[in-house]
Amino acid sequence: MVLCKKMLSRKRLPHTAYRLLSAVVCLALAGCPRPEAGTNGSPDSTPLAGVKLRLLVVDDPAMAAAVGRLQGEWEAQTGSEFQVEQTTEEELNKAERLPADAVICPSYLLGALAERKLIAPLPKKSTGHDGGQSAGVFELLGLRQAAWGTDIYAVPFGSPVLVCYCRADLLERLGRRPPQTWAEYQRLAELLADRSNFGFRDSPQVVTPWSGVIEPLGRGWAALVLLARAAPYAKHRDNYSTLFDINTMEPLVAGEPFVRALEELLAAARLGPKEQLQYDPAAVRAALWRGECGMALSWPTAAARLNAKPSVEENIAVGFAELPGSQQVYNFGTGTWEDRPNDQRHHVPLLSIAGRVGVVAAGSDHPLPVTQLLRWLSGRRFSTQVCAVSESTTLFRRSHIEHPGSWVEKPVSASAAARYAAVTEATLQHQQWLSALRIPGRSEYISALDTAVRSAVRGEQSSSEALQQASEQWQEITRRLGARRQRSAYLHSLGAE
Repeated sequence: MVLCKKMLSRKRLPHTAYRLLSAVVCLALAGCPRPEAGTNGSPDSTPLAGVKLRLLVVDDPAMAAAVGRLQGEWEAQTGSEFQVEQTTEEELNKAERLPADAVICPSYLLGALAERKLIAPLPKKSTGHDGGQSAGVFELLGLRQAAWGTDIYAVPFGSPVLVCYCRADLLERLGRRPPQTWAEYQRLAELLADRSNFGFRDSPQVVTPWSGVIEPLGRGWAALVLLARAAPYAKHRDNYSTLFDINTMEPLVAGEPFVRALEELLAAARLGPKEQLQYDPAAVRAALWRGECGMALSWPTAAARLNAKPSVEENIAVGFAELPGSQQVYNFGTGTWEDRPNDQRHHVPLLSIAGRVGVVAAGSDHPLPVTQLLRWLSGRRFSTQVCAVSESTTLFRRSHIEHPGSWVEKPVSASAAARYAAVTEATLQHQQWLSALRIPGRSEYISALDTAVRSAVRGEQSSSEALQQASEQWQEITRRLGARRQRSAYLHSLGAE
């Protein structure tokens, strides 16, 4: 029998009440059996009796409601109560202290909250009453996105990466497979743009308008699409410097990998509708299901609300593939392009574009119990119920692969859902990755880059001109926020300090 661990793990004890509570909890847990991963996590006693917790959910009413529905179950299992409240990202950014024991928030906010000392690392010890959450989370989420510096600060609640939706029925007609590189992606998009290539120009299966590919280039998303495209070009295994020079904090977004990625983005944008400058991933997904394109960049979700039935073509069959990669990578250290070694994967995912994480408030009197609560909500038993209702999350545990249909929209077939689960698992196990800016000032940096990308798409500036302007704006943002502080935060975001 595996004995429960003690519930004391804190560098400082702010007052006597917490010491007394911890002592009571330790006594209550003595001899308590630890649930195995994959069980329902039901304890044989109520070790947290009398503990009252506050949980804040940011910009996700559906998830807040799902969490609220589990209040009775949690109390029955632990004897503890929790209260769920909602807030917005704007209000969270203004807060001088967190008015709760824990917060479920967008994954990209972790860094800003940590740098402001509003959250604390997760306690290193746990009682195990978490529904098996501690094991089975995909590596890049549990070990990288949840980390700040060398400490783990967050409990993952699911974080989607962009994937390539492909019209499987059309690729079959063309005798093509999903693209593996961005060059293959562009060639396939050009083939799909010409409806005569797949032989039913006048068929009722073809609707107008039609595009070879649609990407989310609306406000807040154009910059992220560029970073996702540039990730395999800019992420060299020997360099920490990708978005910034780690020594000087000089921006690198006007460099060759990003110019190349933007040029390729522009080529693809010419095959899409003008409206894509207003599209987010949900709008792109909806356009694909209306039968308006052959490929799309987005991610599936069971929380999607598709338009009326007539807008979903009955004969559409989709497939999924990892975002394309590159066999070539730019070495910022030498200023040259190199071929990746044969033993190195050429896919590099972009993390923290959306997603949700649970973090513990630095001022909480109950860091261990509230960490248990976060792990219990995101564990094997309840994670689908809590997280799949949000359009900002996706599957994030190996157990989710068993029922992938719970994480995709209804028109996705069972085989396609299984393929999506496999693609997500593979993507979130790569050794190379790029984070979509988790440092303070993220919204400003993204906005500046967003403006540059959209300006280039509209033909107002060349790729190099637009990115140079964005680079100058990044310099100003860094100077205003403090180059030394931003460098420290950037190193923390890379796990380098």
